[in-house]
Amino acid sequence: MSAARVVMGRAKRGLYAGRHIQFGNQVSEDGGNKSRRTWKPNVQTKRIFSLGLDRYIKMNITMHALRCIDKAGGLDEYLLTTPEHKLDNDLAREWRTRIAAVYNKLYTMEVAALTVKPGCEKKLPQHLQARSRGFTLEQLKALEARNSSHLNALEAGNAS
Repeated sequence: MSAARVVMGRAKRGLYAGRHIQFGNQVSEDGGNKSRRTWKPNVQTKRIFSLGLDRYIKMNITMHALRCIDKAGGLDEYLLTTPEHKLDNDLAREWRTRIAAVYNKLYTMEVAALTVKPGCEKKLPQHLQARSRGFTLEQLKALEARNSSHLNALEAGNAS
């Protein structure tokens, strides 16, 4: 974390998504009298489910961060897609590394499961057969485009 950026103490213990205490004046309607006050972030203690870890994580979280999590598609997606400099604290970085490790492990297991023995290719769907044969990315895209054009032609024929 850069030394120029100051993070309030409570934000180090939860997901605050950049929200901090704000200071200002409350101005009365009648006389215009000013009185100093603070606006604190709307922090709640929530249990948020992590698909990668398959468990609930209890943490202090602002409602802004909760909306960001919903928009990203879940806690895992939020932590993995948010840039490093936008995560205010070490707690979020720790959860990110745990979730990333689980997803990396799942990915390696999936890749290992997709390796196909010779002669068993006919049992696989067409796009998996192409992957097992070692097609390039451009060849796979061309294959998908050809398949989608065939599906569109079939749908147009069924619609008439």
